[in-house]
Amino acid sequence: MKIKQEIKDGVMVIRLSGKVISGPDLMELKTVFQTAVNNEKGNVLLDLGHVAWMDSSGLGVLVSGHTSLTREGSRMAILNATKKIHELFIITKLITIFETFTDESEALTSLKE
Repeated sequence: MKIKQEIKDGVMVIRLSGKVISGPDLMELKTVFQTAVNNEKGNVLLDLGHVAWMDSSGLGVLVSGHTSLTREGSRMAILNATKKIHELFIITKLITIFETFTDESEALTSLKE
C-alpha cells in the first residue's frame, strides 16, 4: 500500500493505493490518522480510488481513524471507493457511518462547512 498526503482547501487529503491489509503499511496509516488528530489538522478526505482490496484490519484502522477524528470534532469522508470497497462498506454496514463521495470538489466543499 502507498500513502500520499496533502492539504487541499484546509482539508487533509490522504490518497491510498494498493491493498489495505494488515502489516507495516497499515501501521503507517494508523500513524497518519493519529498525527492528524494530534496536530488538529481538521477534516480528512480519504481517497480510496486506487485501492484494490481491504481486509478486516484495514477496515478496523478506518473505523478507528474515523472515531478518533469524530471525538476531536473533526470529520472524515471517503472519496472514490471502488466497487469492491463500496460493497464491503455495505456488507459491514459501515456505509451508514462513512460519508462517501465520487467528486473531489464536492467532498472538499462538504468538509469545509
